[in-house]
Amino acid sequence: MKILIPVINFGKSGGDRVLSKIADELLRFGHTVDFISSDASNDPYFPTKASIKWINNKGKTTKYHIKDTTLKDSAFSIQQKLTKALKKISKDSYDIILASHSLTTLPIKKAGLTHKALYYVQCYDPDSYNTAGGFKNKILAYYSKKSYKMNLFTIVNAEIYLNYKKIKARGVLYPGIDFSLFYPKEEKIAQIEKKSTNNRIIIGTIGRAARFKGTSYIINAFKIIKANYPSVELHVAFGNPMDFKTQEGIHCLNPDGDKNLGDFYRSLDYYICAVYTQFGAFHYPVAEAMSCGIPVITTSYYPANESNAWMIKSQNSLDIVKQFELSINNPSLKEKKVRQALCDVKQFDWKKVGERLNNFLNEFLDLKKQ
Repeated sequence: MKILIPVINFGKSGGDRVLSKIADELLRFGHTVDFISSDASNDPYFPTKASIKWINNKGKTTKYHIKDTTLKDSAFSIQQKLTKALKKISKDSYDIILASHSLTTLPIKKAGLTHKALYYVQCYDPDSYNTAGGFKNKILAYYSKKSYKMNLFTIVNAEIYLNYKKIKARGVLYPGIDFSLFYPKEEKIAQIEKKSTNNRIIIGTIGRAARFKGTSYIINAFKIIKANYPSVELHVAFGNPMDFKTQEGIHCLNPDGDKNLGDFYRSLDYYICAVYTQFGAFHYPVAEAMSCGIPVITTSYYPANESNAWMIKSQNSLDIVKQFELSINNPSLKEKKVRQALCDVKQFDWKKVGERLNNFLNEFLDLKKQ
């Protein structure tokens, strides 16, 4: 089958990785897969074997990306580009249009192609816009909500979204993990029980400016932990060093690319996540840290639970400290949780994800024939 994937732009988020990887999996099944995006977008951060159709302001497409750093799209202008481009596409050019971002569904509707659209929801976008605040984001949240009222064939990336607010979905397609990049050091697991509190302890997190990412609560917890464990360090991936220049023991790193990101996780003794929105959603850093054999302290995000992680209360620095101390003082339980986590992440093998998506695509086409 022929599949088109419209994107607002190519970025560095976990959702962007998923699109690149599932495109490659669909190619493995012999399908034709094309991305379509603005010529003002960056190249894909996560490489893909799928072809890319770049579109200009007139909606014309080309296989070649004319990079111009002076070009910049807004969320509104890219929708106009996508609408124009989709209207130019022959109705027989593609069997399925795979939408993943809520704002890509509106151009599909305006182009009269909703009957070809399969909607893969990776998060509830209105929540993100409303949390970010501001007049523009309120408008984007308003338009984003419209996507869930279009009665598209919808699948989601976590059970929480099966019947979440305006979302009504048919099934779950969890994201995948590349276990050739996110894997544990066996000696690290073996040494968990032997770890001494007198040695250097490295706590890690993915630093994000958005308030709901919870980085501030981790920083506050770290200050308390540092007072009791002087050898502890906090390593913030993708953090801004200027934000922590007065903080002793905090180091910012830039593990660019999945290979370096895997190395970052394996360098840690603990990974902490304090995100506090859409609890129960799949969270890549939690799953990736688990697949690297790192003890995880986190708020309620899939696949974390009491058997494979140390669960913390939302927006609560003191509980982060409490769970850290429980972990460091219970090495055998820590090892048990890590080993359980390694078992629990096996479901995210990309081949399994690709097979499940292919089944959803066939189900969608079968329904259209009825």
